[in-house]
Amino acid sequence: MEKTILDEFNENPTILNKNKYEIKKLDPNNDNSFEVTNNLLEELNIPTENLNTMKFIFYELTGNIYDHSKFSDGCISGRLNNDKYDFIFADNGINIIDSFKNANYSIENDCDALLKAVNGLSTKNDLGYIERGTGLNNTTNIVVNGFNGEILIISGKASLYINSKTIIVQKIPEKISNGTIIHLRIDLNSKIDMYNYLNQIEYKL
Repeated sequence: MEKTILDEFNENPTILNKNKYEIKKLDPNNDNSFEVTNNLLEELNIPTENLNTMKFIFYELTGNIYDHSKFSDGCISGRLNNDKYDFIFADNGINIIDSFKNANYSIENDCDALLKAVNGLSTKNDLGYIERGTGLNNTTNIVVNGFNGEILIISGKASLYINSKTIIVQKIPEKISNGTIIHLRIDLNSKIDMYNYLNQIEYKL
C-alpha cells in the first residue's frame, strides 16, 4: 500500500527536510511570494491546465505566512514524486496556537488550534472586523476534494492530516520546528475547476 505523507512523517519527522526539493526562500522584509511562486511552478513544469489553481493555493498559503507568522526564515519548496507533486510551505514564526492566543481566542491545545484554523477561524483584523479565514479552508478543499490529494499541517506539538477518506489530529512529542509546516501531495494530471471548491466546508473528527 502506498505510504501517505502522514506515514512518512510518523516514521521520520525530518522527512520533510530531505529528498530533492526545489527550494525558494521567502523574504521576511519584502513580500517576494509572487516571484518565488512563479519561479518554482515554472521549474517544476506544472501542467498548464492547473497552473492558475496552483498559483491560487500558493498565494493563499504564502499570504498566511506573511499575515500571521512574524517569521524571519521561510520557504516554499516542491518536487515531482513519482506521479504526484509534493509542496511544502514552512516558516519559523509563531505557531498557530500562539497566533490565536495573541488575538485573545480561547484555544484548548495545539490540536484544537489546527482544527479551528482549517475550519476558518482567523486572526486577521481589518478596522475591527475579524475576517473569516477562508484561505486554508479553500486550499484544503481544492487539494483534498478537487485533486483527491493529501494535506499535512504541523504546528506546535500537533499534526493534522486530511485526505478524502479521513481526518487525523494527533499530538506529537515535541515541536518539529518553530512556526508551521504545511505539506501537500497532489496529482495534477486531471484538470479541475477550483471555483467548485471555494465553499466553506467543516472538517470534523
